[in-house]
Amino acid sequence: MSVPMLDETTRLALFKEAQSYIYTQKTEVVGTGSRIVRQQYSSFDAFPSSSLYLKLKEAFQSLLVEQFSTVVPYPFTTPLEFHKMVLQKYEPGELGITPHRDRLSTINLVCIFNIAGAGEFSLCADRSGKNSMEIDSTPGHVIFLRAPGFFNSLERPFHSITNIQTTRYSFGLRQKAVANLSW
Repeated sequence: MSVPMLDETTRLALFKEAQSYIYTQKTEVVGTGSRIVRQQYSSFDAFPSSSLYLKLKEAFQSLLVEQFSTVVPYPFTTPLEFHKMVLQKYEPGELGITPHRDRLSTINLVCIFNIAGAGEFSLCADRSGKNSMEIDSTPGHVIFLRAPGFFNSLERPFHSITNIQTTRYSFGLRQKAVANLSW
């Protein structure tokens, strides 16, 4: 699911901040055997205490906690608390990330904000990209992906980001199972 979330003033301020960081190129092939994922992008996660991204995480988490508190039954196995924040930068012509699933240790909900740029974010049935369905990743939108613990499900949807058309910045929020807090 994708919904518009950021007003244009906020999005542009986040975009400006994202452009100021130095990103680390990610390993191009991860996994082994039939679980290989190919990727070309860079990331940043050392946010200073003054970061607008920290403020966004806190405000967004508070909004979700408030909204989900009225849902019966409560949709999460454990209270929602995002532990991991990461900015990802994709350059035009880069591969992006082939179909993959988030780690088993990621629980409840994955939220991915598109801050700027264009690419194709898709959900699919498997690692080959079967039954691919593009999700709206307009700048300012947030994409919600379920993770284990959401309504007692173990589901981890396959997803990909490909066809990078303009430099794309995305901001991801994830919750780690409490027993495994080291990333």
